[in-house]
Amino acid sequence: HDAGDGAEHAGGGYHCETGEGTCTCTKKPTCAGGSHPSACGACVPDGSTDDCRPPSEGGCWVTGGGFVVDADGKDTFGGNGMGMKSGVVRGSWEHVDHGTGHNSHGHVRYLSCATVPGAGPGNPGGKNKGFAINQVKFGGPSRWFSNNAWQSGYWFDVVAEDHGEPGRQDAYTFSVRKLDASGVAGPVIYSTSGLLSGGNIQIHPANAGHPSAPAQLPAWVTP
Repeated sequence: HDAGDGAEHAGGGYHCETGEGTCTCTKKPTCAGGSHPSACGACVPDGSTDDCRPPSEGGCWVTGGGFVVDADGKDTFGGNGMGMKSGVVRGSWEHVDHGTGHNSHGHVRYLSCATVPGAGPGNPGGKNKGFAINQVKFGGPSRWFSNNAWQSGYWFDVVAEDHGEPGRQDAYTFSVRKLDASGVAGPVIYSTSGLLSGGNIQIHPANAGHPSAPAQLPAWVTP
């Protein structure tokens, strides 16, 4: 409604400002535990003093697919992981070991971005020139296919590196752990790693649609 230039009003959890004939409404997101809505609208870790850090700084999201070749043959993988405006992390990831027949299908529940030695995603000729974040760690609960049957109660972790196009220098490490009755992850029961022999891992800058997500890493994942 017309509240007059410069007027403010609210309703339904929204904060609205009217000026120059237009009305702009915003609503604080619902953030995951351990984080809160920042003054700029994104979810940030509790205790953070950097509440107005733009979402394109310090964050990322990931898509990709391809294969590595290990001692028993080809392992294929693919999926995505990304922060959402609601403050949660979502995505899914599948890994298939064609040598052993093992298969994991999981849901991404944490994601952490970093810069490690080596080229960034924008080299050479990538669209995000100057974007330096080239490593992402993510994972979450999964199902595990072994002995010709799917079983729930597992957890997967991925460490992936994007060193530019077309992806042949990208690195990939995948592991699976069994959860106990209380949901605590045990030792690694399966892992593989290597440079991609095919495919591409692509790490993208955080943006308004996929803002930087608080990095709530499992205790066994090195920051």
